[in-house]
This record gives sequence, structure tokens and C-alpha cells, in this order.
Amino acid sequence: MKKTALILVVLIGFVTSAIAQDVVISKEETKVNSKTLVHRQENKFDIGVECAPSLIFMRGNDMIKNYHKPTIGFSAGIFFQYNFPKIFSLRTNIAYERKGSVLKDMKDIQITTVDQPSEFVGRATIHTNYDYLTFPILVRATFGKKVNFFVNVGPYFGCLIKQTTVVKIKESKISQTYEETSYFKRFDIGIATGLGLSVPIKTNFAFSFEVRNNLGLYNVSKIPVANNGTIKTNSTNFLLGFTYKLGQRTSIRK
Repeated sequence: MKKTALILVVLIGFVTSAIAQDVVISKEETKVNSKTLVHRQENKFDIGVECAPSLIFMRGNDMIKNYHKPTIGFSAGIFFQYNFPKIFSLRTNIAYERKGSVLKDMKDIQITTVDQPSEFVGRATIHTNYDYLTFPILVRATFGKKVNFFVNVGPYFGCLIKQTTVVKIKESKISQTYEETSYFKRFDIGIATGLGLSVPIKTNFAFSFEVRNNLGLYNVSKIPVANNGTIKTNSTNFLLGFTYKLGQRTSIRK
């Protein structure tokens, strides 16, 4: 937990430094470019929606390392972005995100369903699903004119809504879902990093594509894990976004 706190402090310091540098550069260019328009980000605010398929997996202990595999999840939400005069922006969003992993071809798995109380034994696929509300706080640097390229970095915070384990027996096509939310902590903390591009549409709209990785730093298990292990989350989102730009800045001459 101390390492997590230290990393978050460093990230917050980086965000503050980047914003301060943006303001300083903007002031210096205002002085230098006394006869030309100062180069600025054209609008103050971006709002929009984004959604994504995700490559998700868990990590932190030998059981996960040896038996769990990555699987497909999803993320969907809304975002808000404040653009500073130059390169940097501050971005946040709220998203509903599924994380987890899958165990395939597990032998001799036995389940008993409520509707059919007899026992079913066979090869099974087991999905561990963690449904979160996630809140990243990102500093974004944007480059380019007609097509904008950008990179993001910052901490994220997650709130666990529900954890379920879904067991599917292949031979009988029987499945059973077990809710196990009480075994896991409600909060997750990690680092989000991403890169992508944004293509403007007319003046006030844009489409974007971003690859973003959310690396969980916090052990989300409430109960002890074998061999002093942990359970940590990880997801890579392939985000498609639609942006509405507002708060146009006026051009400034010295």
C-alpha cells in the first residue's frame, strides 16, 4: 500500500508540473509572438462518450499465473476534458468496466444447479467477472493539426459493483453463476496509460481511437491468498470515442 501511495504522489506531481509548464510556455509564446496569433488549443472543454472491447486478465499469484487466461471484457462511459492553452489537457471519465479472466478446459468440475439439483461433472470453462465503476484522472498531451495524436497518463480509481464466477460444463451445456462480491474489496487503485488519435469533424465534433492500459496496483482480495499471493486487475481497452467541443477560445493578439 505504501508503494501504491508513493506512485500516486509521483503521478500527481507529474500532472501538476505538466500543467504549470503548459501555462509558462503559453505566456512565453505570447511575449515572443508579438505580431502573430498565439498558437492555442481552440476550445476549452471536450465532452463525449466512449466504449470499448477490452483484453482483460488478473495477476498476482501462482494459481492465476498457471491456470487463468486473458479473456474479452468491455468498457463504456462518458468523459469530460479541460484543455489548457497549449499542449496539455486534464481528462476524467466515469465508465462501467468488466475485468477478470477465464479458466478453460478444467477437468472433473462438479456443479449443482438450483433448477436441476442433480450433480453435473465434466470439463468446464470458468469465467471470473469483476464489474467496476472506474474514475481515471489523466493528463493528456496532444500533437498535430488536422489529425491530433495524443498520450495519456494518470491514476485511476475503481469501485467494485459485483463479482461473479460463472461455471459452464461443456458436455451438458449447463452453467451456474456464483456471486462472490463479499470476498473482494470495494476499491481498486492503479495507473492508466494510453495513446491514440482524434479526427475532427467540422468545427465542434471529433471521433477518436485510443489504446489504454489500466494496471491495478492494489490487492483486491479480502481473504488471504496462498503463498502470500495477491489478486490484481489488468485491462487493455480499445476505446472508440465521440467528442463534442465547446467553450471556443478567442484569438489573441499582442
